[in-house]
Amino acid sequence: MRLKLLISILICALSSTVTTVTAQTIEQQLQQMLPSDLVKRINATGDPQRGAILFYQSFLSCSKCHDEAQGKRSLGPTLTRYDKKPSDEMLIDALLEPSKSIRSGYDTVVVLFNDGTQATGIVESKSKTEIVLKDVSRPGAALTFPLEDIDELHAVKASIMPQGQVNQFASKQQFYDLMKYLFVIRDDGPLAALRLKPPPSLVAARKLPEYESKIDHAGMIGSLDKASFSRGAAIYNRLCVNCHGDQQRVGSLPTSRRFSKDAMKNGADPFAMYQTLTRGFGLMAPQSWMVPQQKYDVIHYLRETFFRSGNESQYSPVTAKYLTSLPTGDTRGPKPSNINAWQQMNYGHQLTATYEIGNDASNFTYKGIAQRLDAGQGGITNGDAFMVFDHDTMRLSAAWQGKGFI
Repeated sequence: MRLKLLISILICALSSTVTTVTAQTIEQQLQQMLPSDLVKRINATGDPQRGAILFYQSFLSCSKCHDEAQGKRSLGPTLTRYDKKPSDEMLIDALLEPSKSIRSGYDTVVVLFNDGTQATGIVESKSKTEIVLKDVSRPGAALTFPLEDIDELHAVKASIMPQGQVNQFASKQQFYDLMKYLFVIRDDGPLAALRLKPPPSLVAARKLPEYESKIDHAGMIGSLDKASFSRGAAIYNRLCVNCHGDQQRVGSLPTSRRFSKDAMKNGADPFAMYQTLTRGFGLMAPQSWMVPQQKYDVIHYLRETFFRSGNESQYSPVTAKYLTSLPTGDTRGPKPSNINAWQQMNYGHQLTATYEIGNDASNFTYKGIAQRLDAGQGGITNGDAFMVFDHDTMRLSAAWQGKGFI
């Protein structure tokens, strides 16, 4: 009887302390740790070679801004030479809270011109007659404007390095690796950065699908309609609006074009914008998750919503002459699929979950570890050879080949 009573009391005590647990981003998890504990974890487990590979990945854009070869045109400060070396904690802060402290000379400004247009950049120099800005959309390039054309000049408190950058990591370990790399090149200088720089094969951009060279661009652009507009609106307002904003709201990134008023740096006609989405441009990474129809849908939406009324200088009519000038092709690519979060995420080459193999309920792996077997970028969701084994029994549950993980 006493045992039952003690168990009942214990259950009541435990239930009274239960709290709701919600999913946290990698950034939130790291911000909850003490800086001193982060430093210990980085020094104990961080790998500077793996960190260097991350540093040069195009989806993070670290190497685009912190490029010493660009000299004074670099958008970000050098990470191998300092007048006064930052502490470990200061470097951690710079990645977790990039706008908390911006190094002198790298503040972003917005220039408002007399004609109502604007430009964003970092002041490189200013004289009595003109101002020179580092172009934040084209690393290494500069913009020169006569002072007489400028109405106002505003400082932007936000860093061009986006908040939440670490949420693109597959795990906290990648954060530890990148920070260890930054610690090493801070302490050992340019020679260490040169020694750790990965070979091109480890950071090469993902190859475009074969169908991209055979797209019927004229046919796709010519058939854009109300249904395309609706599909494009859904994509834009779910994803693109976060960085680019809309007519009322400014986007979260100073480097992102604001379609309602800015000029497009890589062309504003449908085909040029398609190339920007496909190949990336400046600090914008290629949108490899989109198939051709999704690209043209969102392009149609933003051209009709932002360019046609409000930013007319960027709206170019689609004429018969324009369509005949486009590359010819005979396909529209694969059909759009549902945009699933697990497909957009890069989980690395392994993913632990419960798996059902086949559809006859005869092969369940409750603690399954799936492993991608082929090489390539994008993690397990972009592979074409896989195996799953059971964590507890080490049973090989299945192995298969083919495009698409699930």
